[in-house]
Amino acid sequence: SYGGLVYSEEEGRFYAADGDAVSLTPMQHQLMEMFFHSPTHTLTKTEICNTLWPKKPDANDPLYTLIRRLKPVVEQHSNLKIESDRSKAYRLVINQIEN
Repeated sequence: SYGGLVYSEEEGRFYAADGDAVSLTPMQHQLMEMFFHSPTHTLTKTEICNTLWPKKPDANDPLYTLIRRLKPVVEQHSNLKIESDRSKAYRLVINQIEN
């Protein structure tokens, strides 16, 4: 569990804090698993591209598309957001709600 999002290893599914299953595409699911298994919840672009598109020499475009489509899903179902670190890495962080 991280930031209100729960990952069930047994079921291989992500759940929102209210217990509802979060609907993810297979690629989104794989990326979220990578974030959850990373001790710092941070992944370099190279790590992501080499894992998700191992045979593709330049996977920047599909990566940007994947991140762009995953961000609203993550934000809708948790207190998390995906931040970019100068386009070198992506980090899954707890969204600090401002009062």
